[in-house]
Amino acid sequence: MGMPDEPAHEQMERHAALTDELTALSEERDAVAASVRDRLADAIAEATVDTGANIGSLGQSKDGKRFRFEARLDRAALVAAVTETLPEGFVVSHVNEDGTLSVDWTGDSTTPSKREHGAILKAIIAEETETDSDGFIESVPSRDRVLARAVELGVDEGDAADRLSRLATLDVVDITDEGIYPDENFSRY
Repeated sequence: MGMPDEPAHEQMERHAALTDELTALSEERDAVAASVRDRLADAIAEATVDTGANIGSLGQSKDGKRFRFEARLDRAALVAAVTETLPEGFVVSHVNEDGTLSVDWTGDSTTPSKREHGAILKAIIAEETETDSDGFIESVPSRDRVLARAVELGVDEGDAADRLSRLATLDVVDITDEGIYPDENFSRY
């Protein structure tokens, strides 16, 4: 801090120098963030080349000349594939209905496997939860189905079961006899 008796013009010169330094640091910060975004986008693109969408036939026109198909996002497969390609320390935290992904920096040099497994489990639950047109849940996957799908996607069954229990403790999911429901914190973790 400047001295109270420091002349105003010297204080303003210092202010200008600090402002220039902040501007330079902001530009550097933005350049680093852009570089990280580009690397993450490349990792996600690489993962989606081989997986991530299911193509289903919707039918054919009456004259038989036009065929309709639907590309449906397979969130669980996409999360598992992206998890394999993201740089260390990054994890998929959420996949939305529209296919947008949230990727978080964990703050660690390596990504904790529990975070990776949690993202995959959440994606499986989201993928297999069916809702009606009003958004009310009609059906949810069973615990066995979630664990079986996790194993299909490369997660050890014991690790998946442990992480599923932890997600229940965090109120991310609610495990019942009927199946696994998204809970109050489902979109937050």
